[in-house]
Amino acid sequence: MLTIVLLMPATATAARPVSCPTYENLARAVGWPRTEMKRLTYVLARESSCFARAWNKQDPFSGSYGLAQLNGSNKGFFIKEKLVHKSMTELFNPKKNLTAALALWKECGWACWGFTKKGKVNEYPRRKTVAHSRIVS
Repeated sequence: MLTIVLLMPATATAARPVSCPTYENLARAVGWPRTEMKRLTYVLARESSCFARAWNKQDPFSGSYGLAQLNGSNKGFFIKEKLVHKSMTELFNPKKNLTAALALWKECGWACWGFTKKGKVNEYPRRKTVAHSRIVS
């Protein structure tokens, strides 16, 4: 039996993306304004590292899903808006995820992703969720 061991320096880490330009055309196709592309691609990189099937199961309400890391606390809103039929795992589809993220953004702006009103990242955001078309803390 042959065993191969790869040794990597302890300081080697995968570079985390700072933007997700791969999804810009799809985001525009589902209705995202061109003026929001820079912020959107930054959020996608920060939330999911541009990985469409990202799932943070440690977030409350069954976790956060997909590119924009949409939280399960918004499932009722997504179902009401016909963005999700049954399962939040439908949001692993990039088109569905970006469409649902757009609907959420229209309801509460970038606050849903931890940005202050002045556009700065709040490192410890108090998450806002959409419930029955209203924003609740």
